[in-house]
Amino acid sequence: MGNCFPVAYRAQPISDRNITSQEDTFCNTMTAYKETTTVVNPMANTKREFHSDKGSTYWLPKDEEEQMRLTGQHYAFKSLFEGNVLPSVTSALDFQKGINILDVGCGSGVWIMDMVQEYPNCTYHGCDIDDITYKNVDVKQFTFSKGNVIKGLPYEDNTFDFVHMRFFVLALREDEWPTAIKELIRVTKLGGMIQISEFGFQLPKDTTNIFYRVMSAFRDTCKAKGQNVYIGAELENMLSKFDGINIAQSECRLCDT
Repeated sequence: MGNCFPVAYRAQPISDRNITSQEDTFCNTMTAYKETTTVVNPMANTKREFHSDKGSTYWLPKDEEEQMRLTGQHYAFKSLFEGNVLPSVTSALDFQKGINILDVGCGSGVWIMDMVQEYPNCTYHGCDIDDITYKNVDVKQFTFSKGNVIKGLPYEDNTFDFVHMRFFVLALREDEWPTAIKELIRVTKLGGMIQISEFGFQLPKDTTNIFYRVMSAFRDTCKAKGQNVYIGAELENMLSKFDGINIAQSECRLCDT
């Protein structure tokens, strides 16, 4: 898998644009063919704890084991991109002085906790379909709100300087992405910035490889749920269709499997 990391300004002129791309997109961490594959229900016959929001297609667990996996994933992704925020964002917004930040789908809260260590003067808000974050993050700069980006975020228009969202490929149906992006734009201030990070996806060329079969099953499971595993590569084009949005930076980085 590769990792797509687009950043958009809201109604802010762009002086320069940095795009890095590579042909092969494979990564064993996070972002953005026809073969008969049996798709199984990943929630059947398991003691794992899952989200109860019936309107969400997110199909990974929410238990402690999953929170530990998300923590490891966070630091792997941070290492790959050499930070939590791209240079186009830190150069445009004054994180040291303090800005208002929203993390959509904040999960375990690991991104927020890491950001607080680096930028303690900022104010942080997290939103998720489950209240796990509220139990995990205990810092005075943080406020949690339960909510769903598709049903509408619980914030007023033009509230945040910086809005962050990542790894929603397993949470949104393909036709829900425009709605989600529109909601991110709504709560972002004019001149503010939105950073969306997503997985890339590509099947191995060797069809006899076990990894090919695993990834094929993963792709088909997502497709059965209405999800698009290739959405990471499509985000830049999708964002460009919204009025008042300028792409400040779009970057893809790879790591070996």
